[in-house]
Amino acid sequence: QVGWCTCCSYVSSTPGGATPPRPTMIPGSVAARCALVSGTALAATRRLSNGIPLSALAARRGMKIACATPVNDGKQVDIQFADNTAYRFHTAWIKDAHPNLTGSDYYRKSAKTLFETDQFSADRVQPSEDGSQLEVHFKNCSRHNAVTEQYVSSFLHAFAPYVAQPLNSDSPAEQTGLSCTGSLLETIYKKRTPWSSDLKMPTFDGQEMLNDEDMQIEFLERMMDPGVALIKNIGVPESMDHAKAGLPMEEFVGKIIGRLNQHPVRATRFGVIHTQARGEQAGADYDHANPLSMHTDHSVYHGTPGYLQFMYQAQGSVTSKVCDGLALANYVRKKRPDDYQLLTSVQVTHSSRNCIYAKNGAYRRDEADSEGASFELVHTHPVLQLDADGHLEKVVQSETKRGVSAVPFDVYEEYMAAYKRWTALVEEPRFKCTFEWPEHSVIVMNNWRVLHGRATVPPNTQRVMVFGYVMKTIYENRHRLLKQRQAERNNSGINDKWLTRIPNQVLSSLVQ
Repeated sequence: QVGWCTCCSYVSSTPGGATPPRPTMIPGSVAARCALVSGTALAATRRLSNGIPLSALAARRGMKIACATPVNDGKQVDIQFADNTAYRFHTAWIKDAHPNLTGSDYYRKSAKTLFETDQFSADRVQPSEDGSQLEVHFKNCSRHNAVTEQYVSSFLHAFAPYVAQPLNSDSPAEQTGLSCTGSLLETIYKKRTPWSSDLKMPTFDGQEMLNDEDMQIEFLERMMDPGVALIKNIGVPESMDHAKAGLPMEEFVGKIIGRLNQHPVRATRFGVIHTQARGEQAGADYDHANPLSMHTDHSVYHGTPGYLQFMYQAQGSVTSKVCDGLALANYVRKKRPDDYQLLTSVQVTHSSRNCIYAKNGAYRRDEADSEGASFELVHTHPVLQLDADGHLEKVVQSETKRGVSAVPFDVYEEYMAAYKRWTALVEEPRFKCTFEWPEHSVIVMNNWRVLHGRATVPPNTQRVMVFGYVMKTIYENRHRLLKQRQAERNNSGINDKWLTRIPNQVLSSLVQ
């Protein structure tokens, strides 16, 4: 049975008063679904179907195409989706977006096609029987240049608010376009929940995580909120040598995220701290007899490149503590708004000269006759850094690495009083979560959010701790890849060709 989709009355608004072309005929079952889908979506609950929330299944149905038609001599295509949204697309955009223009490396095959796409017009368009695809027949001057392409409906639906003209009041539109790269973690970031001493630490098994991409996604999302997790059972080092102690951690991180950051001088991508290895010669951070206040790492590195921080107990079990910079910042904002204004606006400097390593990348303490490889580090910033929307983006706090700051005369006294109150606040027990940190496990922190302090080492315990970092872009793009793969597993109608090369803001609706 074939019928017209009656919800396509939007075409009566065709500019110029011309009689619009009739929409493409589709099966009556699809037409009926256009009127029913909104009720279906409202009735969806949190129950699962094959592991996929019914709300997500309802959203997918809404992404299907009810009807479509070329307009304006084929230079645009009007598409009505099953959720009653309707948009007008540029035919050139549709042609340019097809993955057939790219090779197996996901790069465009030729720059020549840039100058050809606007020469095509849509001769005819036809939704598939179930509305999951749209066939577009393009023509370009002669029939010899004609080509027919298939498009996934959810791909077009996801892009529509950003690239197409809305044709009815049910169709949302992003009028200003995209403002930045964005992230698939943006929603979690904006809904972060502050925590204090009663945090229940998210805990994972490392060996299980290696073989479970869904667990890897869960872990990466927990790195946004609450920003800390414990991973047990990641492996045992071959030896406690500075070049080998951290290999289990490095290999584990390489498999679930990517390579650790490379240090400017150190030969390895990880650092090693021994509790009984002349730590005081390496600096205050390495001297376990020296109290170390709650802090974030990389305070002296411009931009704070270490976004995720991995700390591996290669030897010995200890007790340690963390606190939530978001909870602390929220407290100051509510209780001392004047302090908050100063801490988010006044620029302070963290700076140091690193003299820990020899030119061959080894620790100087282990290379007595080696020439040093000193280097300077400086970073000027607010202690609490906000994003463009006023959300807390980053905490940069390390009193031992605080340099000589150029705080203006008129605000110096007020600022230093606010900074002292802040530095005392981060040490208050009500904000600190204390946790057991067993041997061969890793504590992972969002270094832009979570502060940590010195671990408590039991008497007569030989302790070796290894640390390393991952950049924010590496973290976010690994999460992007895993979410793309997850979407492919959950939806046979879409694959990598449609999920790559697209903005995060568009991708987010395809991988939900």
